[in-house]
Amino acid sequence: MLCYFKYKMKKYLPIFLSFLLLIVSIIFWDSIKLPYNENNVIVGESFHKKFNPFNDKIRFLLFIIPSVLIYLSFYLKTNTNTLSLNLKSKEYFLSKLNKKENYYDNSLNLYSYLFILLITLEFLSLDFNRFINPMTGSDIFHNGTFLVPPLNYLKKGELLQSTMHSYGLVGNNLGLFSNFILGYYTIGSISFIKLILIYFNQFLIILISKKVISYLNLEDSLKKLLFIIFTFFLIFSIPHYYGGPRTSLYLFFILLLGSALCDNSYVKFKIFLVGIFSILSVLWWLDIGFYTNILIILTAIYLIFHGENKKLLILIISIFLSWAIFLLIISPDQIKEFFYQLNLIYSTSDYLSGIEYIKPFSASSGRWTKALLVIYITSLMLIHLNFSKKFILDYRVKIFISLIFFAGIILFNDALMRSDSYHVKSSSGLYTFVFLLLVLIFLFQRIEINKKVKKLIYKLKLINFNIIIFIFFSFIFSSSIHNFNDKNNLLEKIRNILYVKNNIKELIQAEDNLYLESNFLAILKRYEELSKTDNCIQILSSDTALPYFLKKPSCTQFFTPAAQIFNGITENRFIDQLDKSSPNIILFNSPNNISLYRSNMPLTLKYVEEKYSFYENYNGYIFYKKK
Repeated sequence: MLCYFKYKMKKYLPIFLSFLLLIVSIIFWDSIKLPYNENNVIVGESFHKKFNPFNDKIRFLLFIIPSVLIYLSFYLKTNTNTLSLNLKSKEYFLSKLNKKENYYDNSLNLYSYLFILLITLEFLSLDFNRFINPMTGSDIFHNGTFLVPPLNYLKKGELLQSTMHSYGLVGNNLGLFSNFILGYYTIGSISFIKLILIYFNQFLIILISKKVISYLNLEDSLKKLLFIIFTFFLIFSIPHYYGGPRTSLYLFFILLLGSALCDNSYVKFKIFLVGIFSILSVLWWLDIGFYTNILIILTAIYLIFHGENKKLLILIISIFLSWAIFLLIISPDQIKEFFYQLNLIYSTSDYLSGIEYIKPFSASSGRWTKALLVIYITSLMLIHLNFSKKFILDYRVKIFISLIFFAGIILFNDALMRSDSYHVKSSSGLYTFVFLLLVLIFLFQRIEINKKVKKLIYKLKLINFNIIIFIFFSFIFSSSIHNFNDKNNLLEKIRNILYVKNNIKELIQAEDNLYLESNFLAILKRYEELSKTDNCIQILSSDTALPYFLKKPSCTQFFTPAAQIFNGITENRFIDQLDKSSPNIILFNSPNNISLYRSNMPLTLKYVEEKYSFYENYNGYIFYKKK
């Protein structure tokens, strides 16, 4: 009896200690604080609450790391049936266990093609006209960030100097790509580019799923079934949980990096491409660039630890060469401006946009608590995957799944920075991917050793497994069509597929006035009359898209005052540019004030009062005219 008790204590000691540390971190959650930066002049939630925006990152790390490390430590010490962390050990957890691990299974190709066909049909069946809707104040603010930068470039011929890029050179200028590729620079054309990128997210998720599952040492029929169930859930149940259009490059990088670390073909070339993404990702979207470069640093550490010096050298050469080429092809002034904007966004975003993460298990913390618990549980499951001898796994499975999980943890910074419901949800895709996959891997490995299941698999092979899969895919296809029992809806989707070319054309060619309500059209008309002698538009409200609708560039780089004008940081530059452009009319205020803190721009308000005077209040839109 005593021996049995000791065995149970030994078995459950790791989880007990880990969970205890987890509880301690929750109890002391509010006490984990960094000193507030009193030198911060950016007014936002952090400023009002005197809350250091880096607190949530520290809290998250203290919530996860100690509890996971104590579990790993005691799990390895108290279990004899585990692999080793020692690189020199024959039982090192990433050692190649057999010769078959160099083999790549192509049996999933057919099913991945079928899934690609399904997401393509789903994309083509969209009613593209439903994206042509009158904008709300929030839409005018957010869409302006995509609409104005391309206009500034097309009107002024300058990319960096004409616009302060809040997202990134590519992120803010999708309109230039739509103009080049589609021949149109419209609201609809940019919406279409975003939809294509979201479709590409699904496409990449299928490829990543196929890549990882192809390495599994499962019976062929079970592997196919696991791939189908897992991938169906990923692309049809959580398609919008991958961070939107900006994460398509991040997913592609994960696929490339995983292939470089796990495959034997074109390894040096793939490692070279990985290094190039150091600059490409920064040009794409600034936050994705930050996350991608963290993964590249972790990759370098991995290569150093495993003595892969040639690969490390290729990676370093690629990084320096790609940055050198970028810096050589742009002028010194543009280089200076590029790093100015880079530093501005990285140093101000947390203070401006930060929202404090809700304490786990407190009131209304359901989604926030769930996110942390799923990450914690997935971490423990990953330890079992990597170190338990019960799971005979290809080392490539361990590397790829661990890579995806770390990429998901890094992406979770979105939720730690701006901890509203949307960002917590949108940043959950990758770690949820790993959680679901681990559950299915553990389940299917259990199923595989069951004798009754083996007999059933043998019978299925006799019937022809592909016929069963065809039936299953037919069910998936019917299930993926919303309201399948509604004949009108089904017929409408079929019609959308048949007339997809016309539907897309209607979207990308849609007139601007279709996106505006009658009251805003009247305001736009009035603004056009007032500013007819001006060559540019400057607003101090949150109506960011107005320069686009008036077809005039913004008078300064700072077309989004709420996110770009800060006292002691950018304000003097803004005033200098405004003084040079000197428009006769300024939109000083409006009912649309999203995330706008006027206390961030005291010198600007003083300048406007000195140089301009109140002219007109048109339906809540307050215009000032130059004295």
